[in-house]
Amino acid sequence: MSLCALLWLVLAAAQADPARPAADAEAARQRWWALGTSEYQKDHFTECSDAFRHLSELAPKAGPALTMLGLCESGARQYDAAIEHLQHGQDLGALNEAIDKAAKYQLARLYTSRGMFESALAVIAQLAAISEEKPAYILLSGVAALWKPMFPEEVPNQDRELVYLAGKAFWHAGARDAEGAGRMLQELAAKYPGEPGVHYLYGAFELRNDPDRAVAEFERELRIAPGHVGALSALAAEYLRRGEAEMGLPYARQLAAALPDAVASHALLGRLLAEKGDLKEGVRELEQARALDPADPQPHIALASLYARLGRKEDAARERQEFTRLKSREKNPAER
Repeated sequence: MSLCALLWLVLAAAQADPARPAADAEAARQRWWALGTSEYQKDHFTECSDAFRHLSELAPKAGPALTMLGLCESGARQYDAAIEHLQHGQDLGALNEAIDKAAKYQLARLYTSRGMFESALAVIAQLAAISEEKPAYILLSGVAALWKPMFPEEVPNQDRELVYLAGKAFWHAGARDAEGAGRMLQELAAKYPGEPGVHYLYGAFELRNDPDRAVAEFERELRIAPGHVGALSALAAEYLRRGEAEMGLPYARQLAAALPDAVASHALLGRLLAEKGDLKEGVRELEQARALDPADPQPHIALASLYARLGRKEDAARERQEFTRLKSREKNPAER
């Protein structure tokens, strides 16, 4: 290359538009978005997953891209990946009302099919606060509220009225219509007094306003469905709240036996043991909860309290520090 040609290239580079790389990157993102949404509308879920996966690599903190990736993966029956990306998309924000509603529905649907009922119901309550009632939403609400580990479309015909009525009751509760929810629950309990899940749902609704009635409903649930982990957890937690550890411990022990790999079951048992005065056993259970999920802040703060009571000041300080760090991380999902 001649010296003149080399100088021309240097001058051309110096005069190039400095905004061009950013513009090119934005154009690439728009192309992948357009391709992905086009394939999604055609129900070409594998192709749409590929497009939004590329887009997510270009914009890893973009909530809409991750949300659409999760929706496509759900359509392609890639459920593990769909849950991960839909969760991340919820943390970052879908930034579009229609996409957000679709994401909440699909995430709750996947949670329910996996038996993650409390997580599903939390998402459905968010959906009820921002959306009009739809038959698909009500059916999903009922499946989750009755703790049926299935997709809504798998509900047998003979159970559809039961599920739909339970769904209406929970939807009213999620939409902050306590009167309507109470009315639906009374009808549900009257029509289906012996069905599993009904009395647990009624008890959960009554827990804040009438704890004694709630406890009676949870006990009734256990007579119908022995080992119902929701009822066991609710009773153990309520007796912990009341400071009646002796009453709560049998339920907590059953819960930990039924869910040996669940953080919440060991954390609840540990706190009840500590309340009873058995600090060392309480620490053992809480340390097991911490080991199961070190990113869950609750075992850390409970351990901090017990370590302090046992005179383990350095351990207590470490757990308080970790609790603070994890809570801060929860408030800033974009930093994960």
